[in-house]
Amino acid sequence: MARLVLTVTYDGSGFAGSQVQPGARTVQGELERALATLRFPEVRTVFAGRTDRAVHAAGQVVACDDHRPDLNDETLRAALNANLPDDIAVRHLERRAGDFHPRFEASWREYRYRVWSGARAPLGRAFAWHRRSRLNGETMATAASRFIGTNDFATVAGGGDGVPWSDVRTRARGTTRTVYACDCRQVSPWWGPADDGGRLFEIHVVADGFLPRMVRNIVAIIVDVGRGVTSVDDIAELLSVRDRRAAGATAPPHGLTLWQIGYSPWTASNGDSTNPRLSDASPTDPGGRDRAAATG
Repeated sequence: MARLVLTVTYDGSGFAGSQVQPGARTVQGELERALATLRFPEVRTVFAGRTDRAVHAAGQVVACDDHRPDLNDETLRAALNANLPDDIAVRHLERRAGDFHPRFEASWREYRYRVWSGARAPLGRAFAWHRRSRLNGETMATAASRFIGTNDFATVAGGGDGVPWSDVRTRARGTTRTVYACDCRQVSPWWGPADDGGRLFEIHVVADGFLPRMVRNIVAIIVDVGRGVTSVDDIAELLSVRDRRAAGATAPPHGLTLWQIGYSPWTASNGDSTNPRLSDASPTDPGGRDRAAATG
């Protein structure tokens, strides 16, 4: 049986997370409910990466068995969207070989995190972390670059993975990941220019896999550098400690968006995408059956 592969976008504000949880509203639960309406029998979807409560997605990839080969791609996509709530949409739908796995075959994932530095902005409150203090964008960009490369990222791993006694340390990759790109840039706020000179920053992080809350912990360090409470030179030392307790608080979830998933080797041009969708790649692309899930 072929696999349906969906590129899904959602506003995470009203969800307890992406994965099914008893008694909670989740992205997976809503998506499977819509599929059941279209006569998909007891279908179980597989996500490329897990997102936490209030985390958004522009290019989440979801796969399931194709029980409706009688419907073409666009007809099925339209039918799904007609049965989904307003805070989820299927942006793209295609069919792939029956053994396609969106998590294990992913080569890289990109997250974007927005930070608003300025007066209160109600139109940005669900999608950007508000910091009243002025942030130094130049030092934040320098700080972001210090996370690029293959490192042990235990210091920025949440969910109990970043402490010395964690079982994760015994696994093949442990807490080591490769960050292909990490930058901080100023972008235009979608609610218009700020009278007080406020600025919106967007932090991009691309890696071959992510540990729990890894992006949000990286962002928190970058913001501390922008505030002047942490030095750029402290970052290498923090990472070398390999202990989550050495770093500060985690950035809140609502500023984070899972932007896109790649199934072919990473190149810098991938990071310029403003319209994320499933990256072109063969279903047999050796993207890495050993890849870890994205959790951000």
